[in-house]
Amino acid sequence: MRLDGEAPRPCAAPAGVGIVVGVGSRLGRLQIIGEGEPYFWRGRFSRRRWLCMCDCGRETEVRDDQFRSGRTISCGCARDEAGRERLFRHGARAQRARTPEYGAWQVMLRRYGDQAVVAEWHRGNGEGFANFLRCVGPRPVPTYTLRRPDARRPFGPGNCVWSPPSPRRGVPRRVLEVDGERMTLRAAALSHGIGYSLLCKRLQRGWPLRLALGLHASHR
Repeated sequence: MRLDGEAPRPCAAPAGVGIVVGVGSRLGRLQIIGEGEPYFWRGRFSRRRWLCMCDCGRETEVRDDQFRSGRTISCGCARDEAGRERLFRHGARAQRARTPEYGAWQVMLRRYGDQAVVAEWHRGNGEGFANFLRCVGPRPVPTYTLRRPDARRPFGPGNCVWSPPSPRRGVPRRVLEVDGERMTLRAAALSHGIGYSLLCKRLQRGWPLRLALGLHASHR
């Protein structure tokens, strides 16, 4: 029997039903440091609430029945850590942040699919990325991308390397100067009777401007 004003006796609180709890009791990361306001349920105060200190330093109130059953073991920090752990892949991804290697691996899987990437790089639970990173290593330069030395074979050990981007030739200019007159690329194609897409392709392939427009080299 407990006298009025006397605090409940502390006891060990393993997870389970029917345990006795009180100030000083501990479950998971929580330790009871006092009694909180009763839980208001169906128009009346019916369940006790305990004021608990979490190992992370935060205070929280826990219903007596939740503490007894072992359903609540922290202020919520344990749940948050578990959520972050599910998104974490070998130091490569946490929440919305990800490493360049992890991003390149995901792009490779989406772009080339199952047929062009070896099965061991598709494995779940982070194993696929770990196998990939073990083979190719970290990206040496921010501009480097993944490349297959042998395009006839799938991405895999010995056939996937970091490589500098291929140089682009003859990128079409939006404003051209033809015979001293400045005009847009589309206007130049229209005025010289050539298709816009054909003109773009010719310039991309490195054709001289006058030749791409169908003009003779000596024409002024």
